[in-house]
Amino acid sequence: MHLFHERGYDGVGVDLIGERAGMSGPAIYRYFSGKDEILITLLDEAIDRVLMATGGDFDDPREDLEHLVRGHVQRALEERELMSVWTRERHAIPQQYRSRLRSRVNRYIDRWADCLNACYPGNSRDVLVSAVHATHGLIDSTAFWPAPSLKLPALDEVLTGMALSGLEYLAQAAPRTPARKSARKTSAGRSA
Repeated sequence: MHLFHERGYDGVGVDLIGERAGMSGPAIYRYFSGKDEILITLLDEAIDRVLMATGGDFDDPREDLEHLVRGHVQRALEERELMSVWTRERHAIPQQYRSRLRSRVNRYIDRWADCLNACYPGNSRDVLVSAVHATHGLIDSTAFWPAPSLKLPALDEVLTGMALSGLEYLAQAAPRTPARKSARKTSAGRSA
């Protein structure tokens, strides 16, 4: 995890992984079939930890939403290296693992979209899923922040508040229809 965070998946070889783990590179093959399996294990771990932090049932959809946001923020801040591997390297996984991983991720996104639909009815599923991705992008970006920025007191509250405030847009977005773009007039009165 530390090496993938520091150097990226492509910048790390099995020999270096073994050296960091205190063994020879080939000894890694006793535990993993290769670097690909190490990556998928880390990605599964990231998903597991986020799911554990955001699990639970709530009668009030607003409580559920706040729990989802706080849990995701908590994981992103407390497990920054793991979340950076998740954010940066999940597209590097081999084909044979993609459908299983995609299925797990889609279930998590669906949970968020269902919660958003309960909180902000009337929005299309596409809008809700886009809002989930935007919110995750805000939160997950902390994996790449400079270390001094992470020392802000109550950073978890700042991120939670920003995410929840941003999602409030959905309350006003549902009844809107997309405005037609009007042609811009030039100083001579002609359409641009």
